[in-house]
Amino acid sequence: MAIIFSEMNVHTPPGTATHPALSRRQFLVRTLALFGADLLGTAISERQRIATTFHRIPLRALRQPVRLVQLSDLHRSWCVPEGFIAHVVRRANALRPDVVLLTGDFVTHSAHYAESCAAQLAHLRAPLGCYACLGNHDHDCSRQRGCPAVTRALAEAGVRMLTNRNLRLDPRLWIVGIDDCFTGHPDPEAAFRNIPATEPVIAMTHNPIYYHVLRNFPCLTLAGHTHGGQINLPIITSVFMQARQFGRSVQLYKQGWFHEPGYPGRMYVSRGLGVVGIPLRFRATPEIAVFDLIPA
Repeated sequence: MAIIFSEMNVHTPPGTATHPALSRRQFLVRTLALFGADLLGTAISERQRIATTFHRIPLRALRQPVRLVQLSDLHRSWCVPEGFIAHVVRRANALRPDVVLLTGDFVTHSAHYAESCAAQLAHLRAPLGCYACLGNHDHDCSRQRGCPAVTRALAEAGVRMLTNRNLRLDPRLWIVGIDDCFTGHPDPEAAFRNIPATEPVIAMTHNPIYYHVLRNFPCLTLAGHTHGGQINLPIITSVFMQARQFGRSVQLYKQGWFHEPGYPGRMYVSRGLGVVGIPLRFRATPEIAVFDLIPA
C-alpha cells in the first residue's frame, strides 16, 4: 500500500488540473494582503476599545480629594454614532467623577450633530459639575457658523462653557477654560484673572500647542486635539503632524505628560475618543483620563 500511495502522488491522472507553486511575487502580494487585512481589522476594532488611564495628582491647598474625569474629542459625526457617545457617558459615570472636564471638538464638520451629542452628555453625573472649552472643529463647523449651535446645545445639556473664564469649586479648586488657539481667541490673562497664587488650578485648552503659553502659569493643563495620532504609524504619523504654529510642532505633544524644566506648568494630552476622516484608530486607543486630585 505504501508503494501504491507513492505512485498516486507521482502520476497525475489524465484530465486532472495541476496547481503550480506560487511565485515569489505572488507569495509577497498574498502575504501583504493578509497583513493589511489584519491591520484593518485591528484599526476598526481599536476605535471601540476605550482605555481608562488613572493619574494621582497631589495639589497644594486642596481641601479634600476630588476625582476629575477628562473627555476629549468626541467628534459626533457620520462615523461617530450617538450610541458611541452614550457608551462613553456610561463609562464615565461608572468612574464616579466629582467633576467632568470636556476639552473640545464635540462635532467634526457639521453643527447638525451637536444636539445628539449633547443629548447624551446630559446624562453625565458629577456633583461638582461638567465644564468645557471649545475645539477647532467646534469653531469651524458648518462653514464657521456652527459654533453658537454647539455652545447652545451643551448649555441646554448642563455643560458649562468656560471660554477665557474661570470658576472656583468648593474644595478650593479653580477650573480655567481657554479658547482654541487655532480658530478662537485665547486670552490667558482674562482666563486666570483674580485666581490666588496659593490655590490649585486645572486649566482646559483644546490644542496642546498652546502649552508654550500655559507652561508659564502654575497649573495643570488638560488638552486633546491630537487623537494620539489616530493612525499612529512610526515616523509617518509624525511627518503628517508637522503642523507648525507658534514656532513649535504639535507632534511633540502627541499624548501623555509634559513638563518643561524651569516652568511651573505641566500638561496632560488625552488621545481623545472619537475619530476624524475615517472610522479607524491604530496604536492610538480611545481614552478616558481619570485624575485623582489629593491634598498635598
